[in-house]
Amino acid sequence: MSNHIIVFIFAVLTLFSAVVCEIITVDNCAPNKDKCTINEVRIDPCKEAATNKPCKIKRGKSGNIEIDYTPHFDSDTLSAKATYLGQLLPNMETDACLTTSCPVVSGNKKTYTYQLLVDRKFPSGIFDVNWSLTGQNDDDQCCAVMKIFLK
Repeated sequence: MSNHIIVFIFAVLTLFSAVVCEIITVDNCAPNKDKCTINEVRIDPCKEAATNKPCKIKRGKSGNIEIDYTPHFDSDTLSAKATYLGQLLPNMETDACLTTSCPVVSGNKKTYTYQLLVDRKFPSGIFDVNWSLTGQNDDDQCCAVMKIFLK
């Protein structure tokens, strides 16, 4: 194999690894955990995921979140909500169907994606963030709780 091809492959792999989100540890926070399986949650940036520490996100910057979930319910619509310190994240788009396909079909694995701008006004510290996706029926919910360090 020529050196040019090896350099090209290395460059592509390096670029790919730079844009891949980090898998983080979460807990299912849905009232009825049988209604949804949280398969995986990824956050970018999150270098801390490798050591199972809360993701550091700088205030004034944005972070991307991807939630792989398998709903065990059917719904034509899906709403998103994220809370910390008992409060809703301000200015969050709540129509989850904009970033995950709707209708939701029971047993079909899906991915929800969201780019969150962390306002400079947010307090700094380590917080539990509850991220929920709710169907037409309030009992139909997927929810992941994750630790985030706002810096």
